[in-house]
Amino acid sequence: MSLQPMQFGMALRNARVEKNLTQTELSEILNISLSYIKDLEHSRSIPSYQTFEKVVRYFHLSADAIIYPEKDFTDSAYHKLKRLLTLCSEQQLRVILSVTETLLSMEKI
Repeated sequence: MSLQPMQFGMALRNARVEKNLTQTELSEILNISLSYIKDLEHSRSIPSYQTFEKVVRYFHLSADAIIYPEKDFTDSAYHKLKRLLTLCSEQQLRVILSVTETLLSMEKI
């Protein structure tokens, strides 16, 4: 997994424009320099983890969709499973993890 500057830059710009914010306003809201915002939007820089988190949280973006743009996260089975996992106990999660790892290893055979 590797975050590509273009993926993040496009997501940042689209989210900012959708909220009708200028780059200056966003830099003040997130306490990030204006030049850094511009560099991120123009894919000249990769965000730090802290910046990535600030942007994802502020705009309620899917980190998965930014990091894995080739995957379709609108699939209902994916979202249903994601929601159900939050209801599981630690023991249940371990069982699910074990089953998932086994299923994935079987595909490689």
